[in-house]
Amino acid sequence: MRKALLLFLAGFLTFNSQMIAQVTVSLGTSTGAASTNVLLSTSTTVNRYSRTMSLYTAQEITTAGGMAGVISSLAWSKSGTGEYTFNDAQIRVLLKHTTNNVWPTSPVPAWNTEIVGATQVFNSTSYSIPTGTGWKQVPFTTPFPWNGTSNIVIFVEWYRPSTPTADITWGRSTDATTNATRVGSTSLDALVMLVNSNRPLVQLTITGGMGTNESVNSTFKLYPNPTKDILFLTSEKNITKYIMYNANGEIFKEENLQITSEEINVSNLSSGIYYLKVFSEEKTEVIKWIKI
Repeated sequence: MRKALLLFLAGFLTFNSQMIAQVTVSLGTSTGAASTNVLLSTSTTVNRYSRTMSLYTAQEITTAGGMAGVISSLAWSKSGTGEYTFNDAQIRVLLKHTTNNVWPTSPVPAWNTEIVGATQVFNSTSYSIPTGTGWKQVPFTTPFPWNGTSNIVIFVEWYRPSTPTADITWGRSTDATTNATRVGSTSLDALVMLVNSNRPLVQLTITGGMGTNESVNSTFKLYPNPTKDILFLTSEKNITKYIMYNANGEIFKEENLQITSEEINVSNLSSGIYYLKVFSEEKTEVIKWIKI
């Protein structure tokens, strides 16, 4: 336990030597807002159910300043005069890589087909919408590892037993056939998706690497960062040892070496943020890296 704690503290004390960036990117240009057929069904009508599938391209994410890494939250632009604070709504959010950049209009995409392989990042059966207007964040309980090259689709499923105090509207952009949504009054399974251009405005918070761990004075190089399966560790001096652990200090791998380069297979690790403590005869350094 003491060893794990010391490793955990060492990771944070050397944070300033790691080229890891966290950015929040805004996607979409506002062209209006609506309480239905954009995002959540939050009008005061009987339409209590909604499903939404929204496409965002890799190009627009990177153009907005995003990079490959872990998406840890999103936020939607809330407006209108209504509030929903009853702690009884059901909401489920999922993300998925996709090759689609628009939805087909015939046949329309089917929720149960498109959702296969998606990662559930947030789920609640007692949800209240944060009060006030502006960007309202949904912190993920399961971060989503974005590969930096694929488009993504955001799935949102919603049911509200109660009625908002007035219409709650959600900011949208006008992007042809990039949004598929439907509202209804009977059940989620009764909803048949309709393709429209009212894509929700969204902000994504992404933590990613800058290609390697290097700072100006770094002895070691670790790349690619983020990575999916293989890490390459190199040094001008002999590497004598490395220890791999997570943010809780749990050790996954430990090797004693006498080499200047090493290939590390991390394909069996779950997506997330990890640390590699590297030793040489002259220096010890902790490198933060991301598994996608």
